[in-house]
Amino acid sequence: MVVFRSFLPRFQRVFIFLRFWFLENMEIIIDPKQPLDFQTSAGIGNFDGVHLGHKKIIDAVKHCSRENSTRSCVITFDPHPQRVLGRKEPFLILPLERRFEMFEGTGIDAVICINFTSELSKVSAENFVKDILLERLRIKDIVVGPRFSFGHKRKGNVDFLRSMGNIHGFNTVVAEAARVDDRVVSSSVIRNLVRDGEISGANRFFGYDYYIEGVVVEGEKRGRKLGFPTVNLDTEWEILPKPGVYATYVKLSDGFHGSITNIGVRPTFEESKLTVETHIFDFNDNLYGEEVRVNFVERLRDEKRFESVDKLVEQINHDIAGVREILRDCPKDERIWK
Repeated sequence: MVVFRSFLPRFQRVFIFLRFWFLENMEIIIDPKQPLDFQTSAGIGNFDGVHLGHKKIIDAVKHCSRENSTRSCVITFDPHPQRVLGRKEPFLILPLERRFEMFEGTGIDAVICINFTSELSKVSAENFVKDILLERLRIKDIVVGPRFSFGHKRKGNVDFLRSMGNIHGFNTVVAEAARVDDRVVSSSVIRNLVRDGEISGANRFFGYDYYIEGVVVEGEKRGRKLGFPTVNLDTEWEILPKPGVYATYVKLSDGFHGSITNIGVRPTFEESKLTVETHIFDFNDNLYGEEVRVNFVERLRDEKRFESVDKLVEQINHDIAGVREILRDCPKDERIWK
């Protein structure tokens, strides 16, 4: 079972503990104020999306941990620093709790989540290293990406970390950038790919199949009346794929099921509210109130308005046949970096 430490108010500790008690083999440490009782090798960043670029950092962290007999850690921040600093609002690929869950799948020993505040943003790079990384987190190795910067006015960088390491006795490791299709993997590139509906491309950058989660709510049952019952997701995901039709799959109690998902406003019925509807193949049970994860594989087409319901049904049947063909050669696997 995951070990949980926190210096947050009691009600927040209880909430997060209940939220994450089911994790195994990883410790979650929220905003530590006292020195840890172990030395660490740690990667630092926001890690939004936990993608192949982050894999380079985490792999290096685990290597350092083995070499130096330290605990392997990820240091991340909540809320996102840009939200506190009032810069361009970042729309997150994954909520924090899902990042925690995915970190566990990487084999990391612990996640250290630092509460990012306006006061913390004013801490100099030197004091961040001395007071937080060294005194509190007992850093032996720090792993960063090549463009990493930190501290007040972002004055800290890789060269600064190396100079501080020479003085204080810790190692700075710069993980090489990950590249896919000759492009550097980054959260900003992935956000654009998802927004543009380029799911197959985004999945190559993630190293796993992009997904969204939501609670199944009751809809207008239009799909059922047409012969294609759907689960309607109420999701808090900040980024959704471009409206359209997608090949997807879901994992239920009896295993993986192929599915087809429509994101859009159902123009044939002259509606305007954006919905996420998934028709699960060979499944008819009631899922109302349950949380469902929908994994996206490939985009089929744009959403469009049909001249009649019969034409819509004809197209749905055609789409389902196409999705079944796509999924036939697609391994259904929710593991990170499979």
